[in-house]
Amino acid sequence: MNTDRPATADRVTTTDADLPPTGLPLGLGPLVRIGGDWFIGDHESKAYLAVLPEGFEHRVAGQEPFPVPWHRLMSLELGVTSGRFLSTPIGGLLAGHYYQPAIGTHGSCLRAMVRHPYDLWSPRFVHHDRWYPAPEITLLHQLLGSIVSLGQVERLGDDAWLASVVERLREDRFLRRWRTSKAVADGVRGVITGGA
Repeated sequence: MNTDRPATADRVTTTDADLPPTGLPLGLGPLVRIGGDWFIGDHESKAYLAVLPEGFEHRVAGQEPFPVPWHRLMSLELGVTSGRFLSTPIGGLLAGHYYQPAIGTHGSCLRAMVRHPYDLWSPRFVHHDRWYPAPEITLLHQLLGSIVSLGQVERLGDDAWLASVVERLREDRFLRRWRTSKAVADGVRGVITGGA
């Protein structure tokens, strides 16, 4: 018996409303909307993050959930690769510092500087079975970093706003137009502030 997965009754299920025309849940890379809730990582695994109105909640099987309110976040980075193996601690060790931010032995994780008290917070999450397209990882990385630097991180907890932003970022016209890392950063900041 696999004790890393929640019982069937405890699982959040995907509804047709959550599925865009591609058949995959709405999301960017590891950020997905399932059953009206947002998660980073595979929500049916032993470690993932819930994106709640009040902040992130790191959920690990067998442990109490660890909440981090939005106001504590001073910086936010995403450490994940497209494929599942290189996003594991062993894969990250083998990949070295090829990916930025480096995966290392943490595996897939967020990296944040938090305040009150000041500390580095690196909650690990489990990569989905599916491949994450590299442009989606780049866009999510920019979204997380930019929203903190703009002082609007609490907007991640607004379901309607986040769904709208993710849908806009996934549009092909943005991916084709943004050719450089500066263009991606400026474009994502424009979407966050509503000027795309």
